[in-house]
Amino acid sequence: MIFLIILAGLILRLINLNQSLWLDEAITALAVKNNSFGEILTKFSPGDFHPPLYYLLLKFWTILFGYSEIALRFPSVIFGVLTIYFLYKIGGKKAAVLMAVNPLVIYYSQEARMYSLAMLLITASVWFFVKKSKKLFVLFFLAALYTDYVPWLMIPVFLSREIFWIILGLSPLIPLLLVQIGAILGSSSGTWGDILGRASLKNLFLVPAKFIFGRISLPIGVYAVFTAIYGYFIISSRNKIFWKWFLVPLVLGFFLSFKIPIFTYFRFLFVLPAFILLLSQGSKKVILFVFVISLGSLIYFNFNQRFWREDWRSATAYINSVPGKVIMPNMAQSAPLEYYGAIMNKNEGPVYLLRYVQEIFDPEDNLRKNLENSGYKKITEKSFNGVLIWTYESRN
Repeated sequence: MIFLIILAGLILRLINLNQSLWLDEAITALAVKNNSFGEILTKFSPGDFHPPLYYLLLKFWTILFGYSEIALRFPSVIFGVLTIYFLYKIGGKKAAVLMAVNPLVIYYSQEARMYSLAMLLITASVWFFVKKSKKLFVLFFLAALYTDYVPWLMIPVFLSREIFWIILGLSPLIPLLLVQIGAILGSSSGTWGDILGRASLKNLFLVPAKFIFGRISLPIGVYAVFTAIYGYFIISSRNKIFWKWFLVPLVLGFFLSFKIPIFTYFRFLFVLPAFILLLSQGSKKVILFVFVISLGSLIYFNFNQRFWREDWRSATAYINSVPGKVIMPNMAQSAPLEYYGAIMNKNEGPVYLLRYVQEIFDPEDNLRKNLENSGYKKITEKSFNGVLIWTYESRN
């Protein structure tokens, strides 16, 4: 039975796997393509906001399998499928079925980022902790902490003698962490802090809403009703480890985010298995209800491209159809264009103004004003699932 559940989970994670990379995925792709293993540690990581383990693993993977969208994302597919297995070991078939069809888990099991790996490693850590396999617990938990920083909030959940070895094992990472925290604090003011995840009631409310429905957008009233229903489903569970796994990181993360903005639902993907385990304690009717909602949300997502990732691939094809010069508020936005081979610096032809998250990087809209004051006229504007491009030509 578990083989069929895992197979179904794998198939669901392969659907639409070849979507365009979005900005962060493209940055990841270029980081592992353009840097050696040593340079990932010394050159790339100090400017990033994550520990280096995922990038090192992806570097090794891409040496073998290349840098296509599917190749870059397939490790996350594997991590997501393995999480189903470990959840089966912890909570049985019902938990495995709900994990296999959960729309948010599937979304991040299709993304070339570290969140699926962190979820797997934390889930495996819980299993080995419960089974009292001390060495494997320390190994997997340390790996999780070297994958992403937010899972560090699980340390109070695992208070035991092994925590000494965990803290000791983290000591080589502390200098990098201090550098990265400084970078986060330096860039967390204003709108950018909101993007990173400043503590707010909205961000808190989105955690259960997205855990239930995934990346689709629904009226806030629907979110509220279903959050209440799911809360009713799990409130009777008495399993302490599941509750600690679910609540402790969220509570600590929320209060920490008043200082360091990290409170965005996807950063807490590693607590979603605990949410599913709590749901799996319910009756067969509860399991069927949750299964139907998850599957319905997944189908709705896959048939509505407006919920998909930013379409930088089509944006690049549009730019390359009539090559010209591409200008943007921040060069970090060039990563997906570079990945897809955009022609960006041709002196002849149109000027393409990239309006992607302009309100963050150019809140005064100075780039547009300077362009128009220099004698350029907007002739078209195109949107590629959130990648907005305005095309200009010279009035001269």
